[in-house]
Amino acid sequence: MFRNANNNSYTYPVARLNHIKGKWYVIVSVPAHLRHLFPNQRDLRRSTGTDDESSAKRKQHALAQEIYDLFDQRQREEQSKHVSVADAFATDAIIGLATVFHQRNIPDLKPTTDYHLLSSLKQSCDIYADQVINAASDDELSDLELLNGIIEAQQKSGLTFTSSTTLVASTISDGAPYTLEQKVSAARYRTEAVYNYWADLLILAAREQYLPEPHFDPFVRGPYDSVVLADGKILDDLPLGQALPAQTFHPLSRPARIVPTEALTYSSVMPEYLERVERDTPLEDTKRKKKRWAKQFLDVMGDLEIAAIKPKHAHDYLDKVLAENPKRSNKTLKDYIWGVQDLLKYCVQRDYIQSNRFRDLDLKTVGKPSEETYPFEMSELRAIFDHDWNPQDRLLLSILATTGMRPSEAGNLTWERFNDTEHEGIRYFTTLDTADEKVRVKNAGSKRLVPIHPDLQLPERSTGRLFDYEKNEDGLSATEIGHQILPTLHSIVPHPNKNIRSFRKTFKRMCRDKSVGEEVNDAITGHRQSAGASRANYGGMGVPVMFEAISQLDISFVMRRG
Repeated sequence: MFRNANNNSYTYPVARLNHIKGKWYVIVSVPAHLRHLFPNQRDLRRSTGTDDESSAKRKQHALAQEIYDLFDQRQREEQSKHVSVADAFATDAIIGLATVFHQRNIPDLKPTTDYHLLSSLKQSCDIYADQVINAASDDELSDLELLNGIIEAQQKSGLTFTSSTTLVASTISDGAPYTLEQKVSAARYRTEAVYNYWADLLILAAREQYLPEPHFDPFVRGPYDSVVLADGKILDDLPLGQALPAQTFHPLSRPARIVPTEALTYSSVMPEYLERVERDTPLEDTKRKKKRWAKQFLDVMGDLEIAAIKPKHAHDYLDKVLAENPKRSNKTLKDYIWGVQDLLKYCVQRDYIQSNRFRDLDLKTVGKPSEETYPFEMSELRAIFDHDWNPQDRLLLSILATTGMRPSEAGNLTWERFNDTEHEGIRYFTTLDTADEKVRVKNAGSKRLVPIHPDLQLPERSTGRLFDYEKNEDGLSATEIGHQILPTLHSIVPHPNKNIRSFRKTFKRMCRDKSVGEEVNDAITGHRQSAGASRANYGGMGVPVMFEAISQLDISFVMRRG
């Protein structure tokens, strides 16, 4: 459902898809009460630009929102015309009353003005008006009632004081305890337009200044307040306490200022976001995590308005998650926030919100510190490769230790991605996509050419995969590699911070020890910090440069002894 931002109790008609002249259109009926804003238009339509129904459905929500936004805009434009007139009347009435009662230091009537100053001014003005009414005689009350109604009628039409106003005002006795000017100012002040203006102003000021919002009940007419009939006549003989049927009169009130509210809630965006994730996220594991994190935030924090989500909600969310499991790591919690951040990023792309408030959050100290992976020492490397591994595991570990490749990259290697005929006969693996294969890698920087150390022995060239580790639903074998190798690896090197990822750390350290520049180091390993360098692997930085660097490394430890 799409909430009307101008009236929270009303929802706009549901959008529908119609196929017209070879294209799908999103169509929304114009509500009856808005048709005067859209002359001769029963429906508004937006073209999806496609004849494919599935594609059209993916665009339906965003295009429908454009129409709903236009409904809101037209109402706000109409409302602003009335508001500008009413604002002028209300501010003039407030300042006029305060002035004739010699109020000092009248503050600016703006939401940015100190809330307490505004509230104090309202209390003073309310007291001034009440004093006038309470001190009035019966005849004066009748005259004030009539004057009040005329003033309201003129306020609604945008007129200033007329002769009739002056005539009625002249009948009000001018004497103690209050002057005629004070009595007229009280009549102008005790109108619904002024009451609504105060309500809007103080609520906006409270929001602006992060204070509790005041509560205002609907305006209630007093015995001195007139009722204006639909024909514009003032009914001044209504018995006290008796109300007329709503259809017989119309209130002469300043329409409440519209404080725009974001129509989209978290739950309303979820379906289309999940559809985007399902369509555009290639890795099943990442897809599952995005869906889980998006839903978890909703479950924990409730259905927040998208535009209202602030950094504080991220911290509140993590506090609640940690309350259930204090052992969650900093990395895991950052991933949780990244999942919500991705949804908000989508909302920015769709122009639902102006900015992603979950970007650049400082989460360094949240949760349990993530355990760092340490590199192997040379003695540990020798012990690892002295073990009687099966041929497949030994080859994999040798490639990891001498190239810096990730387990998921090495485990998926095929002989078709091995090359020894180009680049001066240098052997290398490629993780670049081909016409026949889209290579699954961690990020864009991982797309690269990886030179092979001249001393590394490879099996005789064949076809298909180098390894037969089972792939998961993402098409990656890193999980199975861990199951196969990690228990034995930990029996050789029983250090909690050393694992299969330690080979990559070890390789990078070996390069630094040989004074290999960081740019070349990152280019070989496909490190995300140097995406530009990665792109240069097959452009500005050639394979020979990287091969020269990798050839400096002593990899004698991969040779089993004994």
